[in-house]
Amino acid sequence: MSATKLKSFYVLDILRKYSDSEHRLTAENICSLLKSEYSVSAERKGIYRDIDALGEYGVDIKKTSTGFFVDTRVFRVAEIRLLVSAIQAASFITPDKAAMLTEKLSSQLSVHQAEQIIGKSHIGVVKYESNEVYKTIETVNNAISGHRQLSFYYYKKNLSKQDVPQHNGTRYLVSPYAMIWHMDNYYLVCNSAGHEGLTHFRIDRIKGAYPEQIPWRHFSEVSEYKLRFDASDYAKKCINMFGGEITTVTLRCKNARITEILDKFGNSTPLRRDGNEHFITIVDVAMSTGFLSWVAQFFDGIEIISPASARNALKEYLKQTLTLYE
Repeated sequence: MSATKLKSFYVLDILRKYSDSEHRLTAENICSLLKSEYSVSAERKGIYRDIDALGEYGVDIKKTSTGFFVDTRVFRVAEIRLLVSAIQAASFITPDKAAMLTEKLSSQLSVHQAEQIIGKSHIGVVKYESNEVYKTIETVNNAISGHRQLSFYYYKKNLSKQDVPQHNGTRYLVSPYAMIWHMDNYYLVCNSAGHEGLTHFRIDRIKGAYPEQIPWRHFSEVSEYKLRFDASDYAKKCINMFGGEITTVTLRCKNARITEILDKFGNSTPLRRDGNEHFITIVDVAMSTGFLSWVAQFFDGIEIISPASARNALKEYLKQTLTLYE
């Protein structure tokens, strides 16, 4: 196909790349860019026809006394900035990959808008160096969507900062249900073969992931979810991604902790006034060290009222911590 027949598409690319509400292009500007970037000659009347055609196609091109610009885009600048910040905050995304993804996202804006994003947002997160995590994510996703079991090796660091295989160096076999992004890390939520309940694995510590030709164990057999595995609900209950038996807990909190309770458990969390300075809330959590440490960080700001087993577990947790300082 000749370049002339593609001219309307080139005009669209130029408008998307170089124009916005603050930077408008005249027909003469567009003709010049067509020549320099695509070696296509054009006249102003032809540009007007192209822009009219693009408008009929549905592209939101605004015409002003100072020129044309693309007004509505797939993403707004603020939305791209949020996505870029999320990429930078994810420790499992390597610096090179983060830069590539940022460039891809910024390409949805004009070059002038992109300048507001690239290099303007920095988050102090230690990044991993291996790109194997992306292949792992794809493999895990395929196993989840295909309802197949997944096998892999799992590693942790030793004092020499070397990767040490867990499980005696043998492969884990799990039924995968979801991947959850929590506190800048990506986790696999699954059921380990031969065990009950759910467990978690850091995606970046998984190596050699392989989808087995074995149907998974349905999540209804190992969790409270029957028709759909609700990853959002599950993440809300697993404090700091520590798994455990789902337990209904009553908490008595100082009013100063309202924001923390709603941030952790959601705005639908019931709050009942208890005097002038406290409130009562009832939440479902995975009873674990993660939950206990989360409560303990607020000192006397949050008290476990019931069940007694949870209250006693926190007492024991605090006693064990105290022994380190006696």
